[in-house]
Amino acid sequence: MTRIQQLEESVRRQYAAKNPNRAEWADWLSENHVLVVANNASQLAKRFGGNEELARAAALLHDVADTVMDRFADEHEEASLEIARKTLRECGFSDADIGLVVDDAIRYHSCHDGRVPQSLEGKILATADSLAHLNTDFYIFATWGMGRRQQELADVKA
Repeated sequence: MTRIQQLEESVRRQYAAKNPNRAEWADWLSENHVLVVANNASQLAKRFGGNEELARAAALLHDVADTVMDRFADEHEEASLEIARKTLRECGFSDADIGLVVDDAIRYHSCHDGRVPQSLEGKILATADSLAHLNTDFYIFATWGMGRRQQELADVKA
């Protein structure tokens, strides 16, 4: 089994564990967002000459904290980075690969506050994630969740 296959299996197991603190919509996210982003990233990497394995790895792990906590938790971003780093290491990725995937691609994939990925694989992840948001029911689930938590849109956007 290749390391990307090991990684995909590990991510599937993390979602399947159904941690009681995880995001309420984690089951939907795993199949309808994470895997869509991963497939988008693979296609974009092939098209634009990026490292397909690293782009796919970043996509599989970009929101991995959804497996253990709500997406809107303050510590979600840092937890995703920590879990991603640990999972990549367990699947045999090098420190250099982990640095690119975690410290650039995943950390900056949302492009908040003018912070954008520098690597091609990071830019691929940001694009793949955006495409998935637009081409799936992601925003329907997100707004449904906001309403259930009685959150104001301005608070979520902050």
